[in-house]
Amino acid sequence: MRNDKAWALLEAYGQTKIVSSDAAADLLAGLLEQEGVKSLLFCCAGNSSLLPDGAFQKVLRAMWRWTPPETAICGNIPPEPAVEDVRRIVAEMKKNEVTHVVAVGGGSVLDAAKAAYLSFQSGKDVTELFGVNQVSSSSPAENFKRVICVPTTSGTGSEVTPYSNIVDGESGVKKLIVEKAVIPEWAFLDASFTKSMPRALTVTTGLDALVHAVESFLNNTSPDAPAEAEEWALEGIKLIARHLPIAAEYPENLESRGALAEAATLGGMCITHRPTSLPHLASFSLYGKVSHGQAVAALLPGFWRYYIGEESVAKATMKLAGIFSPVPERDASGVIESFVSFVRSVGGAPSPGELGLERSLISKIASDALLNPVKLRSCPRKIEMENASSVISGILEKAW
Repeated sequence: MRNDKAWALLEAYGQTKIVSSDAAADLLAGLLEQEGVKSLLFCCAGNSSLLPDGAFQKVLRAMWRWTPPETAICGNIPPEPAVEDVRRIVAEMKKNEVTHVVAVGGGSVLDAAKAAYLSFQSGKDVTELFGVNQVSSSSPAENFKRVICVPTTSGTGSEVTPYSNIVDGESGVKKLIVEKAVIPEWAFLDASFTKSMPRALTVTTGLDALVHAVESFLNNTSPDAPAEAEEWALEGIKLIARHLPIAAEYPENLESRGALAEAATLGGMCITHRPTSLPHLASFSLYGKVSHGQAVAALLPGFWRYYIGEESVAKATMKLAGIFSPVPERDASGVIESFVSFVRSVGGAPSPGELGLERSLISKIASDALLNPVKLRSCPRKIEMENASSVISGILEKAW
């Protein structure tokens, strides 16, 4: 059953055309045929998307009466794509002279495909894309083609964002591409595409989407964000608070699966305009140690307690009263504790220590923070670059 309010918000969004339907595969096939695609590249992870009931197979079956003259597959994109993975995808694009790219998978597949397609079209190596609008600012008149996304998890919202997280092997840290030229052209959502996720993945991706929505809701540093952004975040938070426990326990429940898919996309819309900050920044240093969703859920409470020292953030927090608990909380600290209880209730760990991480990581997280200054600038409680490492260390020491 479709959530009418969520769908109305998705349908009104302008930067990416969003389709949420149990006929998503057929609609995607019809779009590709209508556009007269000459050379198509599918990007995928090579696991659940390739199963007989997976999203990729459903798209292929929908295209059985029509396939582009040239169709290639670039699979085995890992959960934490690195610079080398993006270069491998670019090589496939060059080999096949692709005109369209469809990414089928979780956020890592979508991120890698987005970075690769822009690298392929611009002629720039992926390492030259790190930062903000490195291509669109130098080539403002260029009309780059954009990826078509079919998400198979409900977490990152990458199907609508201008972001791509790629591991830089030299520094050992995830680095961020912020580039309006990688915002996907289309996103096709189908609850059935996500039902093969095991419980642990359902939880970690759901927590990732939840933290996106909460961080965006608290963000007061984006005065140009559309007025609707707060509504997107609030609706996404409500959907996840209601449906994540159900989907985790009853994976075949397509109503809850669909609600989480739409909530994740709402979260992606949110962070496009009101971005995440310190919890996501700190999580970049934890790649390969814990899942991303679990990391940001563990990091958010500590930073949130720091944020409410800013009066505007404390007031925003009170708008979430009663969402994570049946009785509305009396103060901002109470709302945060209700969030902590919710995370525990679905099997998450709401602190780095509970997640089993060593305190010795604090110094690395604090020093690595300077490698992603864009996240420091989006902090809803002002933090100066010269003090960032010490402030982050202090917050983490209390939260661990």
